[in-house]
Amino acid sequence: MVAAARDGVVELELDERARCEGCRGACLWGRPGGSRARLRTELALGVGDRVLVSMPHRYLLLAALLLHGLPLAGLLGGAVAGLAVTGGDGGAVAGAAAGVALVVVGARRAARRVEALALRHLTLRRFA
Repeated sequence: MVAAARDGVVELELDERARCEGCRGACLWGRPGGSRARLRTELALGVGDRVLVSMPHRYLLLAALLLHGLPLAGLLGGAVAGLAVTGGDGGAVAGAAAGVALVVVGARRAARRVEALALRHLTLRRFA
């Protein structure tokens, strides 16, 4: 629902029931204070209008790859590197832990960039 509209920017009050089914709103919309969003639109909207917010699928896929693919790659790559260096299971475990830690730290910046990019490509449509 549109809470305020002026100069092509709308402030949306997001409906708690409208979360996607996959993650149950673990993304931006589920964060504390995330029940409002400011978006730019060319639609003529007024306070109280209901809108549908959507984004291109490629950003959802990219976010899933960041969330799941990079840690898996860090886990496997770190385990292989640790095994190659030490030649034993202990090295593989240590390498796997280091690989995941490295990816988690490095992925935060990439996740912020993907989130900002996705927010720029959100589209609004009137909800019928």
